[in-house]
Amino acid sequence: MKQHKQQGVTVLGGLCVLAIAGFIITAGLKLGPLYLDNSFVRAAIESLADENIHTLTDKQIRRKLADNFDINNVRDMDMRDVKIIRDKTHTSVTLDYEKRINFMGNVDVVVKFKNSYDTSK
Repeated sequence: MKQHKQQGVTVLGGLCVLAIAGFIITAGLKLGPLYLDNSFVRAAIESLADENIHTLTDKQIRRKLADNFDINNVRDMDMRDVKIIRDKTHTSVTLDYEKRINFMGNVDVVVKFKNSYDTSK
């Protein structure tokens, strides 16, 4: 009598595959919006290259960024975190921030972002 090899995934193997896929999907759904918001933040800061920010006041620079954030629906961004450093020849705008989200149960994820624009570059 010939023995036939069984093919397929066992119940335990299938559950492991589902658990790993669920973890990856959960991570993508929770972290994806944070990275999407940061891409809008980066684009807003890089859009300052179209302006002569060396001649603008700090309030005007913050207003331009806030307007851009409103248009792109960037939430929970504190404009006081925008650091503007002026020199005689250039101006630097930096926005470093971190976001904390509840990942699963009592596990939180902290993501740090650093964005800057310097007119000397």
